[in-house]
Amino acid sequence: MAALTYDVTYTETRNRLTVAFRIILAIPHLIVAQVWGYLAQILGVVEWFVILFTGKRNRGMWDLQRAWLGYYGRVIGYISLLHDEFPPFGTEAGAVPVRETLEFEEDANRLTNGLRLIWLIPAAFISAVLAAAAYVVAIISWFAILIAGKQPKGMWDFVHKAVHYALQTQSYGLLLTDTYPKYG
Repeated sequence: MAALTYDVTYTETRNRLTVAFRIILAIPHLIVAQVWGYLAQILGVVEWFVILFTGKRNRGMWDLQRAWLGYYGRVIGYISLLHDEFPPFGTEAGAVPVRETLEFEEDANRLTNGLRLIWLIPAAFISAVLAAAAYVVAIISWFAILIAGKQPKGMWDFVHKAVHYALQTQSYGLLLTDTYPKYG
C-alpha cells in the first residue's frame, strides 16, 4: 500500500514582506482550493460506491482528486509558512519547493473502504488537534520571521509534520489510498 509523502525544502532566511501579507496573498488560492475541494469530496462519495461494488478505484476520479491534493498541499504549505514561493494555480508545481508522491493502486479493499468513515474519525480528530497546534506555531513563526527574518527550524519541522499528517488524512478520507495516516 502506498502512503502519501510530502516534503518541503527548509529555508531559514525568509522574505519578510511576503510573509507579512501572506494571508491576503493566499485568498485567491484559498477560494480555488475550496471549490476544487468540494468536487474532490463529491468524487470521494462516488468513489466509495465504485470501490464497494467493484473492488477497484476509478483512475479518472483518482487523478482528479490527486491533482487537487497536490495543489492543496502547495497552497497549505504556502499559507503555513513552509515556503515563500507563490504557488501557481492548477496542477503544475512550478518553482514551489514541495515534492509529494502518491502512487495509484487500482485494487482496493472493500471492507476498509466500506467502513472508512468510521475508521477516519480518530485520524481526523488527531489531524484537527495537530492543525490547531500548527496554527499557533505558525503565528509564532510569523512574528519570528517578521522580527528576525528567519524561521526557527523546530517550528518549521512541527508545522511540516502537521501538514503532512493532514494531507495523509485527506488522502485516506478521499479513498486515494488504503494506508492509514501516521505522524512523522
